Amino acid sequence: MPSGRWSGSRRVDLLPPGRHAKVRPLVFATYGDICHLRGLPGADTVDHVRPGDDHGLANLRPAHDEPCHRRKCAQEGVQARARARESIRRPTEPHSGLR
Repeated sequence: MPSGRWSGSRRVDLLPPGRHAKVRPLVFATYGDICHLRGLPGADTVDHVRPGDDHGLANLRPAHDEPCHRRKCAQEGVQARARARESIRRPTEPHSGLR
């Protein structure tokens, strides 16, 4: 079970055991420490280029945890919640006095 800000998250369960520990160093070895979100050195975490559960090397890049990765994740969360609300919203009906 993840600790810290990921406590309660089940995403790590989607990875094969030990996968995160193997992929993270490979991402930095392949792409260096340049944050793919701002183009500045010193990246300290790994980000999914396309949201979702594609944990392949082609979809992972280095990023600064704060503020880049956190901001991107927050925006993706807002978008996901909006899509979820849209999927359950009832169709609007015209006002009965306007028929």
